[in-house]
Amino acid sequence: MYVWPTPKPALKTAIAIIADAFGVYASVSANMPRQLPVRFVRVDRIGGSRPNPVTDSARILIECFGPDPETVESMCSTVDEAMHNAIGTIVDSVFVRDWGNINGPLRRPHPDLLSVVRMQVDGDLLLSTSTPAAVPPGS
Repeated sequence: MYVWPTPKPALKTAIAIIADAFGVYASVSANMPRQLPVRFVRVDRIGGSRPNPVTDSARILIECFGPDPETVESMCSTVDEAMHNAIGTIVDSVFVRDWGNINGPLRRPHPDLLSVVRMQVDGDLLLSTSTPAAVPPGS
């Protein structure tokens, strides 16, 4: 009997990729901040599937918040670029297979935060369920 491996932490991986792309420009978290910064990004897993034993396909929702539509659209582009650039890399011991099936950016005003602009992007983040092998230095 084959035992399916436990999926790697998709939400944590997505947050790490996006937070690295923004640095100090915007805060990135799975939670809404108590005090609104000028720019912030909220990331959540909204579904997904296991197409095979070695791949977790996590549907990731990214919400970008900022002062104006131009800034927020640019933030969405930064998110998409970062996720695409992560393909084929290892992020916190997780191998990123792909980023695809992307929707957005879509402007969706937040019902409780009328002082900021919100746009959303969602896509499938495909992660390996196996632990990547260590590559010896100089290989």
